[in-house]
Amino acid sequence: MNKTSLTSENAKDWHVVGLVVQGKPEKMAAIQTALLAIEHTEIPTFDEKMGKMVVVMQSDDQHLLLDNMESVKEIEGVINVSLVYHEQDENK
Repeated sequence: MNKTSLTSENAKDWHVVGLVVQGKPEKMAAIQTALLAIEHTEIPTFDEKMGKMVVVMQSDDQHLLLDNMESVKEIEGVINVSLVYHEQDENK
């Protein structure tokens, strides 16, 4: 996903977060579908047997990004969500 294609000219910041999402292995397909329905969300890798996936979310609105991260916890089958990376790019 290209940062410049997603930001607007008026955006002050661009945030990228990396999450590890653990879910019930039998619910992995549904969890992936729900995650990919969230705008600017990618799943670079996952282990279906372990029920774990790496999720990357991006946004120029930190409040929207926080809401999106919180919504992951509400997806049926999700057991745990851990923030493992956050980067903020300040556009000046």
